[in-house]
Amino acid sequence: MIYISLLQFLMLSPQAKVEVYQNKGRGYEVLSNIIKVLMIFSGVLYVGLSLLAVRKYKKKIANQFSNTEKINLNWSYYLITGIALIWIAVIIRNNILIFSMVVLFILVAAYFGISRVGILNLPVLDTVEDEKYSDNEVVKYQKNSPGDEVIKAIYSKLIYKMEQEKLYMNPDLNLNHVAKLLDVHPNILSQVINSMENKNFYDYINRQRIEEFKRIAVLPENQKYTILSLAFESGFNSKTSFNRSFKKYMDCSPREFLKSLNFDIE
Repeated sequence: MIYISLLQFLMLSPQAKVEVYQNKGRGYEVLSNIIKVLMIFSGVLYVGLSLLAVRKYKKKIANQFSNTEKINLNWSYYLITGIALIWIAVIIRNNILIFSMVVLFILVAAYFGISRVGILNLPVLDTVEDEKYSDNEVVKYQKNSPGDEVIKAIYSKLIYKMEQEKLYMNPDLNLNHVAKLLDVHPNILSQVINSMENKNFYDYINRQRIEEFKRIAVLPENQKYTILSLAFESGFNSKTSFNRSFKKYMDCSPREFLKSLNFDIE
């Protein structure tokens, strides 16, 4: 649309175009102002929609995965910030600042492209429904709650599986896998966890892992192991995820917790 609006200008001779530039857009003042407003609007809209998209994605994976360190896309906030700074530089119309920001953005994007090289190879939950669940069942779920009795029954099966088989010790555990074990639809299982535990799948599973760590950390035969090794044994797959989850649920660090029990582990 902008190019169509500028068609008359684009058809001018090179000398005439230079003259327009030298006279600060004389003859195209209104169109120039409209383009400036649209440019600012598009920059704000793009950055805003990008932030919303990442936020929506993070909420979605928390309802499906028990470990999100490699797929949380926190690093994408740096790239979105870079894009926002580039737009600001464009609005200011400082060429040196624009080119500097673009070069810096490319370097940062290249760094994350190399350091997150395996992100596209991670297993993704299928969006297509399993064959055993018909479209009618999905629609029925979306319109109606399973009911309190059904929710309680599924929750009891979930608790039994967690206590007997310790599913949470699998660092790659996801909602689909647990749903198949319980023979329920993943959406229904997610609703059961949300209603009974007031947590998403990520928080629920990591709470189980914290409890497992607390149990095995105080066993005499485990005093020779490090805190991190016991965290991995409990189902965590990174130090960052473990420390953050432990602090969230226990309001203290793992080391402080063990010291309060007079245990000293590296």
